[in-house]
Amino acid sequence: MTRLTRSVRDGPLPERVYEHLRDQIVDGELPADAALVQEQIATSLGVSRTPVRDALNRLTHEGLATWVPGSGYVVNGLTERDIAEVSEVRRTLELSATRMACGRHDPASLARLTALVEEMAGTHSGDGAAQFELNRRFHRALVEPCGNMLLLKMLDSLWDHPVSRRITRSYVSESGNVALMVEEHRELIAAAAADDLDKLAALTEEHLVTGYREAIRAHHAASVSSAGLTSNETAL
Repeated sequence: MTRLTRSVRDGPLPERVYEHLRDQIVDGELPADAALVQEQIATSLGVSRTPVRDALNRLTHEGLATWVPGSGYVVNGLTERDIAEVSEVRRTLELSATRMACGRHDPASLARLTALVEEMAGTHSGDGAAQFELNRRFHRALVEPCGNMLLLKMLDSLWDHPVSRRITRSYVSESGNVALMVEEHRELIAAAAADDLDKLAALTEEHLVTGYREAIRAHHAASVSSAGLTSNETAL
């Protein structure tokens, strides 16, 4: 781990420690079952144990880590159940918001959606962090005209959940998935521009189902690869 900078602009120290550990787990730098030792983390980051302990408790609450009595904290792996639960909730909320937003997209909002898609198309497909943020911003802009602030806050909360980040990372790791997302996003814009409620709803549902299916497939591929690596390491 690298030491944290102490720039005030980076936000409160506890938040920076949490985000640092969260991103390392999401990016796979801290793999499943890796030990999270408070003292070692505090030393490597150049901070006291208090913000590290707070961060580990938060990661545990969010399902990214587990406290094992007698062993300490360990990183949780991403499971099919994690992917399914997030996908099911997102599908329910986003379909409702999309239906409510249809017919309310003005030229400015459509231009913003188009710009986000083109930025996604021009961003390296392997940059999971950038693709996650662009994907989040696109879907937020697509449903924002719905006007229901509570619904939008619920969707924002879902996108902020670390499991959502892990799903996107798994998804974009598969070659061709970013190009597929870009094409489907363009189709969503066209339906929104035409105020075609039935088509927009159908395309949204298909897009979310495709994302779930590809995330599961990518997760399976990563699991098989990890199992093979462990087997080879054991053989050595």
